[in-house]
Amino acid sequence: MNGLPPLRTTPARYTTGRGWVWVRSGFDIFNKGMGASVAMVVFWFGVGMVLDLLPAGGLISQLLYMVWGAGWVAVAARGYRGEPLQFADLFAGFRHKLTPLMLGGLLVLALFILIGLVCGGLLSMWGLLSVLTQDPDSMVVSALQLQQLLLVLLVGMVLAIPVLMAVTFSPALIYFHDVGILQAARLSFAGCWHNMWPFFWWGLLSAILLLFGAVLLLVGLLVVIPALNYSIYVAYRDIFLDEMAQQDAPNAEPFGFEA
Repeated sequence: MNGLPPLRTTPARYTTGRGWVWVRSGFDIFNKGMGASVAMVVFWFGVGMVLDLLPAGGLISQLLYMVWGAGWVAVAARGYRGEPLQFADLFAGFRHKLTPLMLGGLLVLALFILIGLVCGGLLSMWGLLSVLTQDPDSMVVSALQLQQLLLVLLVGMVLAIPVLMAVTFSPALIYFHDVGILQAARLSFAGCWHNMWPFFWWGLLSAILLLFGAVLLLVGLLVVIPALNYSIYVAYRDIFLDEMAQQDAPNAEPFGFEA
């Protein structure tokens, strides 16, 4: 789709410094349409806030997680080609592959619910639920309870990281290459795993930029958030696309659950 090169047989590996290239390239794409990018992130946040007011808004937001993700990479793809960014591209996921993208969001929701159940089970087993319901001003926590709370937090993080790795590139893989949901998750996880250190550096830079953007009365986030979204597209191209192959190379048959 969109004249992209075919997928590599295996994800490419890069050195740690590549994370900076991804972040910098995300800002380069942002500069192709600063006004459109700011308008998109404001609209995106606005839709999220409206959905939060609805009874099933949280579920709808989660179902649209990958749909919006596909929109952001579609916007970035245009900027990567040197073209001005277009607001309409943010809705690309609603026009193409909507069903598998929404099912992908449902899968993510199910996995995070499972993680929540595991952590809740640990809290219940160790009798920590009553601690969490105490008044913060008068909360009394023993050293053992504090250690157990930190352990539950650590377990949650350890379980959440693989899920995040599996969904990072899934919207792009589903949208651009018609890859099945399970196959997209597997490829995304492999791409992140093979580039653990570049992504560690990308994550550290992202955290610094987000903190800096928040300090600037949140106005800086209107720049940082779309730029970081665009950087995911650049990383996806680097890791998964065989730029040296012919543009008309035959695509591999998709593998996985497809709706």
